[in-house]
Parts: sequence; C-alpha cells; structure tokens
Amino acid sequence: MTVEAVIDQRLALSVRTIDMPSAAGFNPLSRWLGQADRRLTQALTTLLIRRGVRFMENDPAAFARYLAAWRRRYDQLDKPSASMIHDIGAEAVAAGGPGVTSRRAPVPAQWFAPKDGGWRGFVFYIHGGSFIAERSLRITALVGRFAAAAGARVFAPNYRLAPEHPCPAAVDDAVTAYQWLSEEWPDAPVVAMAESSGASVLLAALQRLRDQRHALPAGVLLLSPWVDLSLQSWSVVAASLTGSSPYTMESLAVMAHLYLAGRSATDPVASPLFGSFRGFPPMLIHASRGDILYDDAVRLADAVRESQGDLTLRLWTGETHVWERLPGANARRSIELGAEFIRRRLD
Repeated sequence: MTVEAVIDQRLALSVRTIDMPSAAGFNPLSRWLGQADRRLTQALTTLLIRRGVRFMENDPAAFARYLAAWRRRYDQLDKPSASMIHDIGAEAVAAGGPGVTSRRAPVPAQWFAPKDGGWRGFVFYIHGGSFIAERSLRITALVGRFAAAAGARVFAPNYRLAPEHPCPAAVDDAVTAYQWLSEEWPDAPVVAMAESSGASVLLAALQRLRDQRHALPAGVLLLSPWVDLSLQSWSVVAASLTGSSPYTMESLAVMAHLYLAGRSATDPVASPLFGSFRGFPPMLIHASRGDILYDDAVRLADAVRESQGDLTLRLWTGETHVWERLPGANARRSIELGAEFIRRRLD
C-alpha cells in the first residue's frame, strides 16, 4: 500500500491511498527470510565499518587502501540486472550532449538520451553513493531508464568525493555544472533529479543558486533522499534497533563524518533540510516506510510546506532504499510516475 501526500502552495494537505503492495509483504516466510537477510547484512556492514574506523584513526595508508577496496566492492555489488540492461539497450543510450557547445563541461559527466533521438528537455542528475562513491552501474542503468521513460536528455555530472574532497566540494561542483548547462542551453527546460545522498548535494546547490538569483529548474525529483546528516530522523534510530534495514545509524554516521570533515552536521550546505526552500520549483519525492531514511523524506516535505512550496510525497510501505534501481513492478511504477512528473514539468 502506498500513501500519496500532496502539499500545494495553499498549504493544504490531502492524502490518498494507492494499492502498491510489496511483493513479499504478505508472505510470512518471505518476510522472515527478508528480516534475517537484513540482520545479517547489518552485522557484516557494522564489522566492515568498524574496521574502516580503526584504520582511519590509526593508519591513514591502510585506510586509503580500505576505501579504494570499498569503492570497488560497491560497484561490483550494485550491478544492474539483466532485465535493466535489456531495457537500457532497447530504449536509451549513453550519448554526447545535444549539438555543438562552445565549452566542454567543467566537470566529468555523462549524457543519456532516448534511443529514438527525440527529447523534450534536460534532466540534471546528481547521484548518491554516501558522498564517497561514484555513480554505480545500477544507478547508471536507472539514469538511462529515466531518460527513456521521460523522453529527455540526462546530464549526469560527477563530483569530487569525500573524504579526499569534503563538503562543500560536491556542492561546488554541482553548482558549476548546473550553471554551465543553463549557459550552454539557456532556453531549454530542465528538471533536477537526485537519489539518496545526492539529494543533499543537489538541494544545497539549488539553495545556493537561488541565493545567487540564478534561475532554478522547472522541477525537482528526489528518490529516497538523505538530507539530514545530523541523523535526527526517528526512522534512522528505529531501523537500526529493529534490523528493518540493511543500513544502520552507525554506518550513516561514518559516511557523514567523512563528508563533513569537522563541519557542523546542521549546516545547510551539508544538510539542506535546515536551509530554506523559499522560491523552489514544484518537487516530487518518492520514499518508502521500509527505508532507514524514510523520515528524512517526511521532514523535507514539512520543510517545503513551511516555505509555502509545491510538493508531492509518494510513500511506499515495503520497499528498500532507492528500490527503483532493482527489478520489480514497484520499481517500474515509481519510474513511470517520476517520468510523468518530469515530462509534465518540461512541457
């Protein structure tokens, strides 16, 4: 079951229920096996995180090797399924930018386009990865699926990673990349999109652009956003205690520590939840009650409402973090709904 909350500019809140059950949600055995798997993953993650912390505190060279190995493992474990690879090959392609530009992109980036060649505008995409990893193969496949479903060209810049380049380096790079895109194609409509920790980078960049009186995108789409690095969301605590998520508060705290490098976790450039959303374009958030970061999405919706913003929050019940990167009916449905929002804003 999914609850969809729509918050409009009049601050009126309406809620309607949509039937989107999790595939394993009503099978007791599947539910038990899923819980056991999450508990095991939590335990293994905790062991790896604590090992990394010991290296970080006592042996910088060993920590550097550990981090490099972690990044390789992250990419290997997050490979797309065969069905996702087929979808990309059939519907979208990695491509160059549309036409000749006067300048190369100021940061490394990748373009994606519908395979039929038609496009209605741009999607400016900032990836997650807990601030320390590049865009994974599965997320790259997801970006391609959105390009195909939305009929848009996706510009996906990379940003400098922590801990080598702590906050606000990622935000600086996102701002620079967005300014370049808007200068090269000043008349083309743009929707900004991010998943997980990429939401913090994107929203902080948009807050800075707004303060600089730069034109903002026509819309913002966020998947399972992480926007509070102080970890005050109750779902972070609850998921860690109950084992309902493969992630833990401890693992999130380490990633936040690497990104912050001594900066306050409530500084809006790191945690845009504590910034202002005044003047922001319409926003769509997809989140799940099964995600450790569920309350980040709900609190972000409250913050946008307080700024008199236009926001739609769709809440699934039994999905995991950024489930859109996985095969399944609910992933396809979330992509379809997100692509519909993108098309509507670009048109």
